[in-house]
Amino acid sequence: MEQEKFMMQQQKITGKIDPRTLIESRLQLHYAVQVIDAIASTLAEPKPDYSHTSFGWNSELKVFVGELIPAAKSFRVALEPVSLTSLILDEQNQKIAEFSLHQKTLAEQINWYKKEIATLGADADKVVLPSYPRADFPDDKIAHGADFDANKGKSGRQELANYYAITNLLLQEIVAKEEGASSIHIWPHHFDIAILVTVGNISNGEPITVGIGMSPGDTNYNEPYWYVSPYPSPEITNLTELASGGFWHTQDWVGAVLKASNVSGEGEEKIKQIQAFLDSALQGSKSLLKV
Repeated sequence: MEQEKFMMQQQKITGKIDPRTLIESRLQLHYAVQVIDAIASTLAEPKPDYSHTSFGWNSELKVFVGELIPAAKSFRVALEPVSLTSLILDEQNQKIAEFSLHQKTLAEQINWYKKEIATLGADADKVVLPSYPRADFPDDKIAHGADFDANKGKSGRQELANYYAITNLLLQEIVAKEEGASSIHIWPHHFDIAILVTVGNISNGEPITVGIGMSPGDTNYNEPYWYVSPYPSPEITNLTELASGGFWHTQDWVGAVLKASNVSGEGEEKIKQIQAFLDSALQGSKSLLKV
């Protein structure tokens, strides 16, 4: 864990950017990573929980990176978020090819990928981007043929990358402590980074779980926020206190929430507040679930 602690100290949510102003940066990233899902959905080894369609954060390369795709020369697809550069990596995460998304469309991005992965022996004809806007997916001009613009929102994308990097490390710590914790996944549809912790026996045919993660912003809150969501949804008559300015969200779903705008201070101080919130919310969720 010493390496994780060292890396934590190197990550900073600057606080110089109002998290409520990151919407445009978030939307560009959200659309840019969809090709990872499109390729994995058709070419990766399928998994029952669909986690093959998810991707992760590579803390060394500072990129979003997908599952290994088997081919004559196996590969992964990735995105460097700050420069908005699509990447193809080999099994050792060495770069095979790259493509700047600046002044390029979604169609140009997917066509470049298909051309490149065909040379690696993949069945590129299977790969198709879904139509946009999809259900419960943010609409944006990129969905309608507009170019990506790497010159706009660069500092915002760096800030968002730091949110993912820090949350990835915090979730690693929880995974190391919680026996029932899943691997860490970033899910393409909602763009949230999360784990699922199984905390109890099956209830009504389903396991008792707590979802823990971070959303970069959505229709619930227009800024990054951390969430801890117990399942099945507990009664809301006896909700527990939460650390660091966290609160319980109770409309449509029940979960503890900490908005980025409620995290004060700088650097490590911010990280400690987020960690305290996650710890209190996980323990509170277990209490509500009576496990």
